[in-house]
Amino acid sequence: MPADRSSEPDQKTTLSQGLDVVRVLVRSGTPLGVTQVGQALGIYKSSAHRLLQILGKLGFVQQNPATLRYSLHPGIFGFIHEFASQFGPNTRVDPLLRAAASRLRCSVYLSMLGGRDTYVVCAAGDEGNTTQLGTHGPVYASSAGKILVARRPESEWPDYAPHPGDPTITEHTSLDPERFYKELRAARENGVAWNMRETTVYHASVAAPVNEPLLPYPRMAVALLVRYQELPVHDRETLADEVMALARQVSGAIATTARN
Repeated sequence: MPADRSSEPDQKTTLSQGLDVVRVLVRSGTPLGVTQVGQALGIYKSSAHRLLQILGKLGFVQQNPATLRYSLHPGIFGFIHEFASQFGPNTRVDPLLRAAASRLRCSVYLSMLGGRDTYVVCAAGDEGNTTQLGTHGPVYASSAGKILVARRPESEWPDYAPHPGDPTITEHTSLDPERFYKELRAARENGVAWNMRETTVYHASVAAPVNEPLLPYPRMAVALLVRYQELPVHDRETLADEVMALARQVSGAIATTARN
């Protein structure tokens, strides 16, 4: 079930503060001075300076000697690339996703369940570009999320169901728990789950679970993403068969990696 951190103390470690600094610099769009970073985070200037110095030594930020302002160092993308490419499943899965995207003329995502959200950990195809890595959204508006929850015990389903006040991503996003449970039962029976314009009004997707050794329930799923207006051309039954076949391929590749 999703992790509950509501009872944990709100304590900021150096690591978490450092990540906050990186987020501030990413979102600013322009280099910032020490004072600006401190104000954005609500910390002392001396603390902001210390964090920036640490991040500089790690190669994550750089200082312009003329303006003394800080920005991200391009080396941080090398770290991101290493993390994304060396993450266990991605090593073997990436070629499979690329081949499927090319053959089926759609985008392909590998997503992982984390709390009440699913996160894209690998992607291929026209809309599987760099900016998709790490994108995430609620389970109830995700084909990958629905199929992963469907494979878990029904007693856990309410933990993932939409609650009053949860965000509606598009006008097609349903916050009706009973509809969510109905979709989960259908997904459990059919082996796939659908997302019909619930994350974006322009797209539909279908997902199937990826099985990994030693795990009682799947934590990852592959999804085929197509433009909604092109859905009749692709044919839903064919897409469902294709995503289940791809999920079996990915499961096999991950199992091979685990044995080696």
